[in-house]
Amino acid sequence: MDVLGKPLEGIRVLAMEQAVALPMATFHLAALGAEIIRVESPERARANYLEHDLLRDKQRLGLNLGKPGAADLFRQLAREVDIVAHNFTPRVMRKFGIEYESIRRMKPEIIYLSITGFGSTGAWSDKPLFGPGAEAIAGNYQLIGEPEDWPGRPGTIVYADDNCGAHALVAVLAALERRDDTGVGSHLDVSLYETSVSMLGPVIAERAVGGNFPTRSGNTDRRYAIHGVFPLSGLDRWIAIAVSVEQVPDCLDILGFSPNSNYSNEAISDATQEMLGDDLVFRLQSANIDSHLVFDVADHFTDPKLQFRNYFTSMGSGGERYPTKSTIWGGGTNLQPIPARDVGADNHGILNTLLNLAPEKIRQLEDADIIGSGTPAIERDSLQETEQQTRIDRRELTRIETNVSVRRFSVDDGIDHDA
Repeated sequence: MDVLGKPLEGIRVLAMEQAVALPMATFHLAALGAEIIRVESPERARANYLEHDLLRDKQRLGLNLGKPGAADLFRQLAREVDIVAHNFTPRVMRKFGIEYESIRRMKPEIIYLSITGFGSTGAWSDKPLFGPGAEAIAGNYQLIGEPEDWPGRPGTIVYADDNCGAHALVAVLAALERRDDTGVGSHLDVSLYETSVSMLGPVIAERAVGGNFPTRSGNTDRRYAIHGVFPLSGLDRWIAIAVSVEQVPDCLDILGFSPNSNYSNEAISDATQEMLGDDLVFRLQSANIDSHLVFDVADHFTDPKLQFRNYFTSMGSGGERYPTKSTIWGGGTNLQPIPARDVGADNHGILNTLLNLAPEKIRQLEDADIIGSGTPAIERDSLQETEQQTRIDRRELTRIETNVSVRRFSVDDGIDHDA
Protein backbone atom coordinates (compact mmCIF):
# COMPACT_ATOMS: atom_id res chain seq x y z
CA MET A 1 0.00 0.00 0.00
CA ASP A 2 1.39 3.37 -1.03
CA VAL A 3 -0.99 6.08 0.10
CA LEU A 4 0.66 9.21 -1.24
CA GLY A 5 3.73 8.32 -3.24
CA LYS A 6 6.18 11.25 -3.50
CA PRO A 7 4.11 14.39 -4.15
CA LEU A 8 6.95 16.73 -3.13
CA GLU A 9 9.58 15.37 -5.50
CA GLY A 10 11.49 18.33 -6.95
CA ILE A 11 11.03 20.47 -3.82
CA ARG A 12 14.33 21.39 -2.17
CA VAL A 13 14.66 22.49 1.48
CA LEU A 14 17.67 24.20 3.09
CA ALA A 15 17.15 23.51 6.80
CA MET A 16 19.34 25.06 9.47
CA GLU A 17 18.00 22.72 12.13
CA GLN A 18 18.72 21.48 15.62
CA ALA A 19 16.86 19.67 18.43
CA VAL A 20 13.54 18.11 17.31
CA ALA A 21 10.77 20.53 16.23
CA LEU A 22 12.13 21.45 12.79
CA PRO A 23 13.76 18.05 12.17
CA MET A 24 10.33 16.50 12.78
CA ALA A 25 8.76 18.74 10.12
CA THR A 26 11.53 18.03 7.59
CA PHE A 27 11.35 14.30 8.42
CA HIS A 28 7.81 14.28 7.02
CA LEU A 29 8.72 16.52 4.08
CA ALA A 30 11.45 14.03 3.19
CA ALA A 31 8.99 11.15 3.38
CA LEU A 32 6.81 13.05 0.89
CA GLY A 33 9.71 13.25 -1.54
CA ALA A 34 11.34 16.60 -0.77
CA GLU A 35 15.13 16.92 -0.87
CA ILE A 36 16.32 18.01 2.58
CA ILE A 37 19.72 19.66 3.06
CA ARG A 38 20.45 19.83 6.78
CA VAL A 39 22.88 22.64 7.60
CA GLU A 40 24.86 22.38 10.83
CA SER A 41 28.16 23.43 12.33
CA PRO A 42 30.74 20.64 12.11
CA GLU A 43 32.33 22.10 15.25
CA ARG A 44 29.17 21.84 17.36
CA ALA A 45 27.48 18.82 15.81
CA ARG A 46 27.43 15.60 17.79
CA ALA A 47 26.20 12.09 17.23
CA ASN A 48 22.85 11.72 18.96
CA TYR A 49 21.08 8.38 19.17
CA LEU A 50 17.75 10.00 20.02
CA GLU A 51 17.87 12.08 16.83
CA HIS A 52 19.14 9.30 14.59
CA ASP A 53 15.73 8.53 13.16
CA LEU A 54 15.06 12.22 12.49
CA LEU A 55 18.23 12.42 10.40
CA ARG A 56 17.30 9.73 7.90
CA ASP A 57 16.74 10.71 4.26
CA LYS A 58 18.64 13.99 4.68
CA GLN A 59 21.79 15.35 3.10
CA ARG A 60 24.16 16.93 5.61
CA LEU A 61 26.14 20.08 4.96
CA GLY A 62 28.77 21.07 7.52
CA LEU A 63 28.89 24.88 7.45
CA ASN A 64 30.70 27.14 9.93
CA LEU A 65 28.53 30.26 9.75
CA GLY A 66 30.92 32.09 12.06
CA LYS A 67 33.66 32.06 9.42
CA PRO A 68 33.98 34.96 6.95
CA GLY A 69 32.24 34.08 3.71
CA ALA A 70 30.07 31.30 5.19
CA ALA A 71 26.90 33.40 5.30
CA ASP A 72 27.45 34.36 1.65
CA LEU A 73 27.64 30.66 0.80
CA PHE A 74 24.38 30.05 2.68
CA ARG A 75 22.69 32.83 0.71
CA GLN A 76 23.96 31.36 -2.57
CA LEU A 77 22.43 28.03 -1.61
CA ALA A 78 19.17 29.75 -0.63
CA ARG A 79 18.80 30.98 -4.21
CA GLU A 80 18.66 27.37 -5.37
CA VAL A 81 15.99 26.03 -3.03
CA ASP A 82 12.24 26.33 -2.56
CA ILE A 83 12.22 26.50 1.23
CA VAL A 84 14.62 27.95 3.79
CA ALA A 85 13.93 26.78 7.33
CA HIS A 86 15.52 27.27 10.75
CA ASN A 87 14.77 26.77 14.43
CA PHE A 88 17.22 29.23 15.92
CA THR A 89 16.38 32.52 17.63
CA PRO A 90 15.76 35.51 15.33
CA ARG A 91 18.87 37.15 16.80
CA VAL A 92 21.07 34.39 15.38
CA MET A 93 19.58 34.73 11.91
CA ARG A 94 19.93 38.53 11.94
CA LYS A 95 23.54 38.19 13.10
CA PHE A 96 24.44 36.31 9.93
CA GLY A 97 22.16 38.29 7.63
CA ILE A 98 20.04 35.29 6.69
CA GLU A 99 16.75 36.32 8.31
CA TYR A 100 13.58 36.36 6.21
CA GLU A 101 13.83 39.91 4.84
CA SER A 102 17.40 39.36 3.61
CA ILE A 103 16.47 36.12 1.87
CA ARG A 104 13.21 37.56 0.48
CA ARG A 105 14.99 40.51 -1.15
CA MET A 106 17.21 38.01 -2.91
CA LYS A 107 14.41 35.57 -3.82
CA PRO A 108 10.86 36.98 -3.42
CA GLU A 109 9.11 33.65 -4.02
CA ILE A 110 10.98 31.89 -1.20
CA ILE A 111 9.04 30.03 1.48
CA TYR A 112 10.81 30.82 4.74
CA LEU A 113 9.95 28.76 7.84
CA SER A 114 10.96 30.11 11.24
CA ILE A 115 10.39 27.85 14.24
CA THR A 116 11.22 29.85 17.35
CA GLY A 117 10.35 29.70 21.04
CA PHE A 118 8.06 32.73 21.14
CA GLY A 119 7.73 33.87 17.54
CA SER A 120 9.83 36.26 15.46
CA THR A 121 8.26 39.39 16.99
CA GLY A 122 7.42 40.56 20.47
CA ALA A 123 9.30 41.16 23.71
CA TRP A 124 10.43 37.54 24.08
CA SER A 125 11.25 36.86 20.44
CA ASP A 126 14.98 36.45 21.07
CA LYS A 127 14.59 34.16 24.08
CA PRO A 128 15.44 30.49 23.45
CA LEU A 129 12.93 27.81 24.36
CA PHE A 130 12.96 24.02 24.25
CA GLY A 131 10.15 21.48 24.46
CA PRO A 132 9.97 20.93 28.25
CA GLY A 133 9.92 24.68 28.85
CA ALA A 134 7.21 25.16 26.24
CA GLU A 135 5.06 22.47 27.87
CA ALA A 136 5.47 24.16 31.24
CA ILE A 137 4.80 27.75 30.20
CA ALA A 138 1.86 26.69 28.03
CA GLY A 139 0.18 25.09 31.05
CA ASN A 140 0.34 21.48 29.89
CA TYR A 141 1.97 20.30 33.13
CA GLN A 142 -0.69 21.95 35.28
CA LEU A 143 -3.23 19.50 33.87
CA ILE A 144 -1.18 16.30 34.22
CA GLY A 145 -1.09 14.20 37.39
CA GLU A 146 -3.17 13.38 40.44
CA PRO A 147 -5.21 16.20 42.05
CA GLU A 148 -3.14 16.40 45.24
CA ASP A 149 0.21 15.62 43.60
CA TRP A 150 2.82 17.70 41.84
CA PRO A 151 2.20 18.74 38.22
CA GLY A 152 3.38 16.11 35.75
CA ARG A 153 4.57 16.13 32.16
CA PRO A 154 4.07 14.01 29.03
CA GLY A 155 6.02 10.79 29.05
CA THR A 156 8.00 11.70 25.92
CA ILE A 157 10.66 14.41 26.02
CA VAL A 158 9.55 15.72 22.63
CA TYR A 159 5.77 16.12 22.98
CA ALA A 160 5.84 19.89 22.34
CA ASP A 161 8.45 19.51 19.58
CA ASP A 162 6.48 16.85 17.70
CA ASN A 163 3.32 18.93 17.95
CA CYS A 164 5.13 22.06 16.73
CA GLY A 165 6.70 20.14 13.84
CA ALA A 166 3.27 18.89 12.75
CA HIS A 167 1.89 22.46 12.76
CA ALA A 168 4.88 23.61 10.70
CA LEU A 169 4.36 20.79 8.21
CA VAL A 170 0.77 21.87 7.54
CA ALA A 171 1.90 25.48 7.08
CA VAL A 172 4.61 24.50 4.59
CA LEU A 173 2.21 22.42 2.50
CA ALA A 174 -0.27 25.32 2.37
CA ALA A 175 2.50 27.78 1.43
CA LEU A 176 3.68 25.50 -1.38
CA GLU A 177 0.16 25.33 -2.79
CA ARG A 178 -0.22 29.11 -2.67
CA ARG A 179 3.15 29.63 -4.32
CA ASP A 180 2.21 27.19 -7.09
CA ASP A 181 -1.07 29.06 -7.66
CA THR A 182 0.15 32.67 -7.35
CA GLY A 183 3.96 32.71 -7.35
CA VAL A 184 3.88 34.43 -3.93
CA GLY A 185 6.31 33.37 -1.20
CA SER A 186 5.62 33.19 2.52
CA HIS A 187 7.16 33.74 5.91
CA LEU A 188 5.82 31.01 8.19
CA ASP A 189 6.36 32.23 11.76
CA VAL A 190 5.74 29.19 14.00
CA SER A 191 6.09 29.46 17.79
CA LEU A 192 6.86 26.49 20.03
CA TYR A 193 4.99 28.23 22.86
CA GLU A 194 1.91 29.08 20.82
CA THR A 195 1.57 25.63 19.26
CA SER A 196 1.76 24.16 22.78
CA VAL A 197 -1.03 26.47 23.99
CA SER A 198 -3.11 25.41 20.99
CA MET A 199 -3.20 21.85 22.31
CA LEU A 200 -5.12 22.88 25.44
CA GLY A 201 -8.24 22.90 23.28
CA PRO A 202 -11.42 22.61 25.39
CA VAL A 203 -9.69 23.94 28.51
CA ILE A 204 -9.43 27.42 26.98
CA ALA A 205 -12.90 27.17 25.44
CA GLU A 206 -14.51 26.24 28.77
CA ARG A 207 -12.79 29.06 30.65
CA ALA A 208 -13.76 31.55 27.91
CA VAL A 209 -17.44 30.95 28.69
CA GLY A 210 -17.04 30.92 32.47
CA GLY A 211 -16.28 27.26 33.08
CA ASN A 212 -14.48 25.97 36.15
CA PHE A 213 -10.75 26.53 36.47
CA PRO A 214 -9.10 23.34 35.17
CA THR A 215 -7.40 21.09 37.72
CA ARG A 216 -5.43 17.87 37.61
CA SER A 217 -7.69 14.84 37.56
CA GLY A 218 -5.28 11.93 37.09
CA ASN A 219 -6.86 9.31 34.85
CA THR A 220 -10.46 10.13 35.78
CA ASP A 221 -13.04 11.69 33.47
CA ARG A 222 -16.29 13.13 34.81
CA ARG A 223 -18.16 11.85 31.76
CA TYR A 224 -17.59 8.22 32.81
CA ALA A 225 -18.53 6.16 35.87
CA ILE A 226 -15.22 4.25 35.65
CA HIS A 227 -12.26 5.72 33.81
CA GLY A 228 -8.68 4.80 34.54
CA VAL A 229 -5.63 2.61 34.08
CA PHE A 230 -5.48 -0.50 36.22
CA PRO A 231 -2.77 -3.14 36.93
CA LEU A 232 -2.79 -6.60 35.40
CA SER A 233 -0.98 -9.84 36.14
CA GLY A 234 2.63 -9.65 34.98
CA LEU A 235 5.48 -7.17 35.21
CA ASP A 236 4.25 -3.63 34.57
CA ARG A 237 1.20 -4.69 32.56
CA TRP A 238 -1.81 -2.38 32.62
CA ILE A 239 -5.25 -1.96 31.11
CA ALA A 240 -7.13 1.25 30.28
CA ILE A 241 -10.89 1.08 30.86
CA ALA A 242 -13.67 3.63 30.17
CA VAL A 243 -17.17 2.68 31.41
CA SER A 244 -20.37 4.70 31.08
CA VAL A 245 -23.03 4.65 33.81
CA GLU A 246 -25.17 2.28 31.74
CA GLN A 247 -22.28 -0.17 31.32
CA VAL A 248 -21.39 -0.44 35.03
CA PRO A 249 -23.42 -3.66 35.71
CA ASP A 250 -21.78 -5.50 32.81
CA CYS A 251 -18.31 -4.28 33.84
CA LEU A 252 -18.81 -5.34 37.48
CA ASP A 253 -19.95 -8.78 36.37
CA ILE A 254 -16.86 -9.25 34.19
CA LEU A 255 -14.60 -8.13 37.04
CA GLY A 256 -16.26 -10.57 39.45
CA PHE A 257 -18.13 -8.05 41.60
CA SER A 258 -21.67 -8.44 42.85
CA PRO A 259 -24.16 -5.88 41.37
CA ASN A 260 -24.10 -3.57 44.41
CA SER A 261 -20.38 -3.76 45.12
CA ASN A 262 -18.10 -0.81 45.77
CA TYR A 263 -16.29 -0.17 42.52
CA SER A 264 -13.68 2.32 43.65
CA ASN A 265 -10.43 2.47 41.70
CA GLU A 266 -8.71 0.63 44.53
CA ALA A 267 -11.23 -2.19 44.45
CA ILE A 268 -11.00 -2.49 40.68
CA SER A 269 -7.19 -2.55 40.88
CA ASP A 270 -7.33 -5.35 43.47
CA ALA A 271 -9.46 -7.38 41.04
CA THR A 272 -7.60 -6.69 37.77
CA GLN A 273 -4.08 -7.25 39.11
CA GLU A 274 -4.75 -11.00 39.23
CA MET A 275 -6.12 -11.13 35.66
CA LEU A 276 -4.49 -11.80 32.31
CA GLY A 277 -4.68 -8.80 30.02
CA ASP A 278 -5.65 -10.40 26.73
CA ASP A 279 -8.52 -12.33 28.30
CA LEU A 280 -9.87 -9.31 30.18
CA VAL A 281 -9.67 -7.05 27.12
CA PHE A 282 -11.55 -9.64 25.04
CA ARG A 283 -14.34 -9.95 27.61
CA LEU A 284 -14.72 -6.19 28.10
CA GLN A 285 -14.68 -5.40 24.39
CA SER A 286 -17.20 -8.19 23.75
CA ALA A 287 -19.51 -6.25 26.06
CA ASN A 288 -18.82 -3.03 24.07
CA ILE A 289 -16.82 -1.58 26.95
CA ASP A 290 -13.91 0.58 25.77
CA SER A 291 -10.67 -1.02 26.93
CA HIS A 292 -7.20 -1.91 25.74
CA LEU A 293 -3.83 -3.01 27.02
CA VAL A 294 -1.34 -0.22 27.72
CA PHE A 295 1.29 -0.92 25.06
CA ASP A 296 5.04 -0.51 25.18
CA VAL A 297 7.51 -0.61 22.29
CA ALA A 298 7.79 -4.41 22.38
CA ASP A 299 4.03 -4.56 21.84
CA HIS A 300 4.23 -2.17 18.90
CA PHE A 301 6.78 -4.26 17.04
CA THR A 302 4.59 -7.37 17.33
CA ASP A 303 1.19 -5.71 16.92
CA PRO A 304 -0.59 -7.44 14.00
CA LYS A 305 -2.64 -4.30 13.30
CA LEU A 306 0.47 -2.20 12.66
CA GLN A 307 2.05 -5.00 10.65
CA PHE A 308 -1.05 -5.45 8.50
CA ARG A 309 -1.04 -1.73 7.67
CA ASN A 310 2.70 -1.81 6.90
CA TYR A 311 3.41 0.80 9.55
CA PHE A 312 7.01 -0.25 10.03
CA THR A 313 9.41 0.18 7.17
CA SER A 314 13.03 -0.93 7.24
CA MET A 315 16.33 0.92 7.22
CA GLY A 316 19.73 -0.48 6.26
CA SER A 317 22.49 -0.78 8.85
CA GLY A 318 25.60 -2.98 8.74
CA GLY A 319 24.45 -5.13 5.85
CA GLU A 320 20.98 -5.81 7.24
CA ARG A 321 17.72 -3.89 7.43
CA TYR A 322 15.93 -3.22 10.68
CA PRO A 323 12.41 -1.97 11.42
CA THR A 324 11.87 1.75 11.77
CA LYS A 325 8.76 3.88 11.87
CA SER A 326 6.98 4.71 8.68
CA THR A 327 5.30 8.07 8.04
CA ILE A 328 2.09 9.22 9.68
CA TRP A 329 0.30 8.33 6.42
CA GLY A 330 1.12 4.61 6.33
CA GLY A 331 2.47 2.61 3.41
CA GLY A 332 5.79 1.59 4.93
CA THR A 333 6.57 -1.19 2.47
CA ASN A 334 7.21 1.29 -0.33
CA LEU A 335 9.52 3.52 1.70
CA GLN A 336 13.27 2.97 1.47
CA PRO A 337 14.71 5.37 4.07
CA ILE A 338 18.40 6.20 3.87
CA PRO A 339 20.18 5.95 7.25
CA ALA A 340 21.61 9.06 8.87
CA ARG A 341 24.71 10.41 7.13
CA ASP A 342 27.80 11.77 8.87
CA VAL A 343 27.97 15.52 9.36
CA GLY A 344 29.35 17.10 6.20
CA ALA A 345 29.16 13.84 4.25
CA ASP A 346 27.40 15.60 1.37
CA ASN A 347 29.42 18.83 1.23
CA HIS A 348 30.98 18.15 -2.16
CA GLY A 349 27.82 16.79 -3.78
CA ILE A 350 25.66 19.70 -2.61
CA LEU A 351 28.08 22.45 -3.60
CA ASN A 352 28.85 20.89 -6.94
CA THR A 353 25.21 20.17 -7.84
CA LEU A 354 23.60 23.38 -6.61
CA LEU A 355 26.39 25.92 -7.15
CA ASN A 356 28.47 24.14 -9.81
CA LEU A 357 31.60 24.60 -7.69
CA ALA A 358 34.69 22.81 -8.92
CA PRO A 359 36.55 20.42 -6.56
CA GLU A 360 39.39 22.93 -6.18
CA LYS A 361 37.01 25.66 -5.02
CA ILE A 362 35.41 23.26 -2.54
CA ARG A 363 38.83 22.36 -1.17
CA GLN A 364 39.51 26.08 -0.65
CA LEU A 365 36.32 26.33 1.40
CA GLU A 366 37.53 23.38 3.48
CA ASP A 367 40.96 24.94 4.00
CA ALA A 368 39.25 28.13 5.21
CA ASP A 369 37.13 26.09 7.65
CA ILE A 370 33.97 27.45 6.02
CA ILE A 371 32.82 23.89 5.44
CA GLY A 372 33.86 20.80 7.35
CA SER A 373 32.94 17.22 8.09
CA GLY A 374 33.80 14.22 10.17
CA THR A 375 31.29 14.00 13.03
CA PRO A 376 29.83 10.50 12.69
CA ALA A 377 26.17 9.56 12.85
CA ILE A 378 26.36 6.56 15.17
CA GLU A 379 23.84 4.50 17.08
CA ARG A 380 24.27 3.51 20.69
CA ASP A 381 25.40 -0.10 21.13
CA SER A 382 22.66 -2.48 22.24
CA LEU A 383 22.56 -3.32 25.94
CA GLN A 384 23.58 -6.83 26.90
CA GLU A 385 20.82 -8.96 28.38
CA THR A 386 22.43 -8.87 31.84
CA GLU A 387 22.54 -5.07 31.73
CA GLN A 388 18.91 -4.98 30.67
CA GLN A 389 17.88 -7.14 33.60
CA THR A 390 19.84 -4.95 35.99
CA ARG A 391 17.99 -1.90 34.73
CA ILE A 392 14.65 -3.69 35.11
CA ASP A 393 15.54 -4.63 38.70
CA ARG A 394 16.40 -0.99 39.40
CA ARG A 395 13.08 0.06 37.86
CA GLU A 396 14.90 2.15 35.28
CA LEU A 397 13.19 0.04 32.63
CA THR A 398 9.83 -1.57 33.10
CA ARG A 399 9.71 -4.49 30.66
CA ILE A 400 11.94 -5.92 27.97
CA GLU A 401 11.10 -9.01 25.97
CA THR A 402 14.57 -10.47 25.38
CA ASN A 403 13.14 -13.25 23.22
CA VAL A 404 10.52 -11.20 21.40
CA SER A 405 10.18 -11.94 17.70
CA VAL A 406 11.24 -8.63 16.15
CA ARG A 407 10.83 -8.18 12.43
CA ARG A 408 14.19 -8.07 10.67
CA PHE A 409 14.45 -7.44 6.96
CA SER A 410 17.04 -9.01 4.69
CA VAL A 411 18.75 -6.66 2.27
CA ASP A 412 18.77 -9.28 -0.44
CA ASP A 413 15.27 -10.73 -0.51
CA GLY A 414 13.14 -8.22 1.37
CA ILE A 415 11.47 -11.09 3.24
CA ASP A 416 10.73 -10.79 6.93
CA HIS A 417 12.85 -12.96 9.21
CA ASP A 418 12.44 -13.57 12.92
CA ALA A 419 15.30 -12.27 15.03
